[in-house]
Amino acid sequence: MDETGISTVPKRTSKLITPKGKKRVCKISSAERDQTVTSVCCMSATRVSVPTALILPRKRMNPLLYKYAPNGTLPLISDTGYMNSYLFIDWLKHFVKHAKPSTEDPVLLIADNHTSHCSLSAVLFCRENHITFLTLPPHTSHVLQPLDKCFFAPL
Repeated sequence: MDETGISTVPKRTSKLITPKGKKRVCKISSAERDQTVTSVCCMSATRVSVPTALILPRKRMNPLLYKYAPNGTLPLISDTGYMNSYLFIDWLKHFVKHAKPSTEDPVLLIADNHTSHCSLSAVLFCRENHITFLTLPPHTSHVLQPLDKCFFAPL
């Protein structure tokens, strides 16, 4: 399980050729204010994935914002647009709904060591729902986190 920020106004670089035949690189960007939406993804080694959660920086939920989101997307909002311990519990409920852990078939959940993931309520929730929760050492998730390497890198 990991999160990444996705810009709502992407910037791209283009090459222009001037009248004298010289190449000039310039950035094209929109006049809109750039905002970041947090996407929470979870995937197993067998390529089974839990539908993504999107965290928008808003005070109130507007269902129109998620109208064209992929099926199963969990819509979340926060003041900052980033994960917090309350949203993590909501995401864990979403995870349990799709992963279906049980006593006979427990689940291992690997996440980074962010403070929102390491709350007492999250640990107790995982324990009650047959989830073994493993956090990666601080400042190593860019090397050890499989989603950073294979999923978010091309994104």
